[in-house]
Amino acid sequence: MPILTGKMQIDHTVYYALSAPATETPAPLLFVLHGFGQVAAEFIKVFEPLVQRGIVVAAPQAPHQFYKSLVERSVGFSWLTRYEREQSIQDFAAYMEKFFAHVQREHRIDTNHVFVLGFSQGVSMAYRMWAHSRVPLAGLIACGGDLPPDIAESLRRLPARRVLLVHGRRDQIVPMHKAHEAQAQLSAAGLPVELFEFEGGHLIPPEAMLQIANLIAST
Repeated sequence: MPILTGKMQIDHTVYYALSAPATETPAPLLFVLHGFGQVAAEFIKVFEPLVQRGIVVAAPQAPHQFYKSLVERSVGFSWLTRYEREQSIQDFAAYMEKFFAHVQREHRIDTNHVFVLGFSQGVSMAYRMWAHSRVPLAGLIACGGDLPPDIAESLRRLPARRVLLVHGRRDQIVPMHKAHEAQAQLSAAGLPVELFEFEGGHLIPPEAMLQIANLIAST
């Protein structure tokens, strides 16, 4: 008998963490996309200094869950794999658009100051949010990640946005030269890009918070 394969869409519950300042005026919004295996509720804690500066920080959790350790049964989350990648990117863009609408319903957002930050695997998704979603992004922060080839090929067709690269000189997961390559490609496409290097590894250092806050305030 022949084996038939196909696909269908279903409702899927997703999770997020959010931290908002106490303010009566519309606030800037920063999406923060965690790295491979991370959990949104823990990842968002890094950005508390930005909330104290009046920025709403929203951390959507990646939709794919897995056991990071079968012994400890600890659970992590991932954005996508090579399997049906294009469909996963479309689903991700729709997720971000619905999440943005949800955040707008719950909080007063300055829609002229919406930004996305990605860390590690989340960097590739931040670039794809810029390229494939209708969320009105004003800028992008890429921490400890590289520029995906599919995005690099289409940079000149994308709406111009400010980009801040944050990278540790001792990053052994994504080497420093990947940030230099991304900076060169973004610059060649005529995009305003800054690179903040720090003495450290694969993480987002506390000193990067000031750089991120300055980008948001000056855009």
